[in-house]
Amino acid sequence: MPIAFCPLRSGSSGNSIYIGCGNTHILTDAGMSGSRITAELAKIGVTPDMLSGIIATHEHSDHIKGVGILSRKYDLPIYATEGTWQGMDKLIGAVSAKNRRVLTPEQDFYIGDMGIRPFSTPHDSASSVGYSLIYKG
Repeated sequence: MPIAFCPLRSGSSGNSIYIGCGNTHILTDAGMSGSRITAELAKIGVTPDMLSGIIATHEHSDHIKGVGILSRKYDLPIYATEGTWQGMDKLIGAVSAKNRRVLTPEQDFYIGDMGIRPFSTPHDSASSVGYSLIYKG
């Protein structure tokens, strides 16, 4: 099965990308309301309860607006650097301790069957990262 890569929104009004392969479904950022993300996912045949997690690039509101509500409503883990967590903590509302995942740039991790390598990116934020995603090599 190939990797599906679907930008849901990109721009100052919100950023979010759906990435799916096999049984793994991830959002990179959730910079719109939870209802808007739900509607955008529906257009590609995905429901939020199918998601395996959210990987955040940085703490700006156009990247995290819906992160907290999606995590609470669908029990989704959120993966972010310590600096991003510190910057977004008060902005996204309470997130269950079990869904708070702290990542380190250049340290690989897995969500389902997808390998993920965060790498530092230059940006005017606490700890911005991009992601390389690997599925079956």
